[in-house]
Amino acid sequence: MKKDNSKILIIVIIILLVITSVIAVLLSLNSSSNPPSKEPNISKEITRLSDVDTFFSVQNTINYFYDLREENKAKELLDLLNEEYVNNYNITENNVLEKIALYNESVSFNLEEAYYNANSDITYYFIKGYIVGESFADSATYNDNKYFLITVDMDNNYVVTPLENINNLEEYAKRYNIENIEINNTSEFKISELDDKNKISNYINKFSDLLFLDSNKAYNMLDDTTKGNYANIDDFNNNINNIYQKIKLKINYFTKEENENNNIYNVYIRDSEINTIIINIIEYYPYDFKIGFNFINNS
Repeated sequence: MKKDNSKILIIVIIILLVITSVIAVLLSLNSSSNPPSKEPNISKEITRLSDVDTFFSVQNTINYFYDLREENKAKELLDLLNEEYVNNYNITENNVLEKIALYNESVSFNLEEAYYNANSDITYYFIKGYIVGESFADSATYNDNKYFLITVDMDNNYVVTPLENINNLEEYAKRYNIENIEINNTSEFKISELDDKNKISNYINKFSDLLFLDSNKAYNMLDDTTKGNYANIDDFNNNINNIYQKIKLKINYFTKEENENNNIYNVYIRDSEINTIIINIIEYYPYDFKIGFNFINNS
């Protein structure tokens, strides 16, 4: 009888060992198939955005935001807004179209300045620009000093937060509480490439638009040599139509000189067999540049 009991005990022990081993293997397999989520590396050091492709991609992101507003896509617009912003302002799908101002029938956002936390899994883009609203019936409207925050997570999804009462964007970004954020939409922040010719065209278009929207800002964008050709801002304003007609012509070719602190573009435009227009652009950061022009008669 004792031998039978011993055999039973041994069998029970073996069965328990087998069960324990099976459980251990299953737990191990489950652990490997569901590895612990990676903790994001979050940098809080703020720097000015200088990459041209990222800069214009940020601008495109805000323009997409306004495209949704123009098309009255309330749900999609609400999904793009930062959840905390939505809660703070009691925004719902029923009132989001009222909360996000459209300014006019068609809106274009022009980015002027951006700061971000570089080398971070969670990226915060603090941006400043102006909005041009266009209508088929009325003249364009101009809204300066518009601020936004775009937050991009590890999966490249993003949300938008409109900002208000910003006096100094860089200081605001440095004081901001940068932290991990959970984004529940599937919007993708896309980086698109912009070549030099298209960038130069953007710069010339910006200056051309500001000639009529904000001539003081356009005047202050002139390099010292070109500004010296005008007695004052009033003299410059009297020549706006002539300047616009000349610099809005098609670019023939351009040259580029890269320096440590800036890029210099010499842009050549020919409006006839006789006249050549040379536009000089000194670029310090994307969209931060000085512009000058010479109207040359080759006869």
